[in-house]
Amino acid sequence: MLLLAAALCAGPLFAQPGKGDWIASLNGSFSAAGVKSDSYRFHNLQIKPELLKMLKHNVALGMVLGIDHTMIWRKDFQPEVDLRTHDLHLQFGPVVRKYFGKGRLMPYAELSAGVEYSMNFSKFSGESGSTYSSADAFIRPALGLSYWMNDKVSFNISAGTDLLKPRYRELQINLGISVKLGK
Repeated sequence: MLLLAAALCAGPLFAQPGKGDWIASLNGSFSAAGVKSDSYRFHNLQIKPELLKMLKHNVALGMVLGIDHTMIWRKDFQPEVDLRTHDLHLQFGPVVRKYFGKGRLMPYAELSAGVEYSMNFSKFSGESGSTYSSADAFIRPALGLSYWMNDKVSFNISAGTDLLKPRYRELQINLGISVKLGK
């Protein structure tokens, strides 16, 4: 903990990302839930790699690939029947990010949009299960905060939601790391 505090306060000087710089970013989250009686379990893993190019001071454009996997298990969903579901969502599209200010701690706003391909597998105990898939659009604004440890590495936290899912609004909070490539 003391080492982290020292790095935050006395880290080396850095040059913030400038025009022409490439930034590779990996953000993600993990959540798990369950009931003490073991009648319900939920696991979710989200990974969101991005590749951004700084177009001008504090504005970056790039691509995002989102991977979201959810597994739900419900014991005694119906009398003596268990339900297991697996959902996999793959997202691909452009992303634009605008940083605000200068310095180590830089807030940003981000907008990504594109296509989301979803696959769902459901199985009741004693049955073979069913699968379906769909393709939809997504529009995801997010607000974030980057802390640049040095001229190459930043740690990020962001929160956003998909505007095209009005009945199922979810605030996604992601932690991540960004690395400035080259130079």
